[in-house]
Amino acid sequence: MKIETNDLIIRSYELRDENDLCEYMLQRVNAEFEAYPDFTSDKAKEELEYRMQSDEFYAIELKNEHKVIGNIYLGKRDFNTRELGYVLNENYQHRGYGSDASKAMIEYLFNQGVHRIYAECAPQNPPSWKLMENVGMKREAYFRKNVSFHKDQNGNPIYWDTYVYAILNPEEEV
Repeated sequence: MKIETNDLIIRSYELRDENDLCEYMLQRVNAEFEAYPDFTSDKAKEELEYRMQSDEFYAIELKNEHKVIGNIYLGKRDFNTRELGYVLNENYQHRGYGSDASKAMIEYLFNQGVHRIYAECAPQNPPSWKLMENVGMKREAYFRKNVSFHKDQNGNPIYWDTYVYAILNPEEEV
C-alpha cells in the first residue's frame, strides 16, 4: 500500500527507515502518553523488521525530506473495524501531518469497505483528541482508569482514563 497526500507518503516500512524509526521511538521511551519504555537504539533493527512484516504499521514519510516522521497503526478488530493510532516525531508535531495522514488513511480504509474506525487517547492529551475531531471522528465513550503506560515507584501500574472516538463509513451511516 502507498498513499500520497500533498506533503506525505504513507507506505510500508523499508530497511532505509531504521535511523528515522529509532529517532522517533527513542522520543517515546519516557513519553507521558504511548510510552515505549523498553525501546533502545539496539532494538531498532528488530522493531523495523517487525514493522516491515506487519500489515498494521505504516511509515509516514515527509515527501520533501524523504524522512520517516512517524507511523500510522491500523489494528484489525472484529466486525470489519480498525483501530487507528499515530505517533509522530516530536520535531514534526503540530504541523497538521498527523491529521493529514489520518484523513488519508480513513479515506483509504473506507474505500476498501471498512465499516468503522476508532481511536483512543487520554483526556489529558488534547492534541490527540483534537486531531480525532479534526478528521471527523466523534467521541463515543469515556472509560475510567482502563489503561496504564507507567508504573509508580513501587512498580504498581498508574491507570489513565480514555476517550474513545470513532467514525463510520459514510456509505453505511444511517
